[in-house]
Amino acid sequence: AYTPIAASLRYDTDTGIGGSSLSITMNDFYLGYPAVFHDISMSRQGTGNLIDGQVLVDWNGNLDMPLHIEWDGTGLFNAIDYGLQAGDVLSGSTLYRDANGNHVQDPGEFLTDIGSAIPWSDFLQASPTDTQGPAPLAATANSQGLTDGPFVGIRGYFDIGSGNSMYVTAVSAVPVPAAFWLFASGMLGFLGIARRRQRR
Repeated sequence: AYTPIAASLRYDTDTGIGGSSLSITMNDFYLGYPAVFHDISMSRQGTGNLIDGQVLVDWNGNLDMPLHIEWDGTGLFNAIDYGLQAGDVLSGSTLYRDANGNHVQDPGEFLTDIGSAIPWSDFLQASPTDTQGPAPLAATANSQGLTDGPFVGIRGYFDIGSGNSMYVTAVSAVPVPAAFWLFASGMLGFLGIARRRQRR
């Protein structure tokens, strides 16, 4: 099931550092207690398309447990290189210029294919080959999962813009001279958890 989430995503093209206000609550994470995934920070790995990220997780009094996630930002970087503007829409592997501002990909608004990556499974790892489809920021199999707290070894995957859209509300150059990109959207965030497989 797809859950639309309003959030912001910031990415600085000079420093390769970004973050997001995306927050997801899983109402029955474990033993009837909800878990909240929040405060995403991210950093580009060198000059490639991979982004290291950290998400903090709260559960039953255990606060700010770190969750490591890796994204393939192919679609995001290609859109930026294309000349991303306020009002543009990133949806799956496509970039649209939302001329009428209705947040819908109308006929004639298509600009280009941004070559988004196919993300890793967003589901419990019963079917690890089952993927959501292209996303501008797609989770990879190298996500390490929770690295502290009572759930070490549980992986979290979510892909930003998979199956739906990120709407670009602002592109700015503040602070100068850094190019600072701000996206706010009806992003479609997906979240799944999977226990890391143990070798026997």
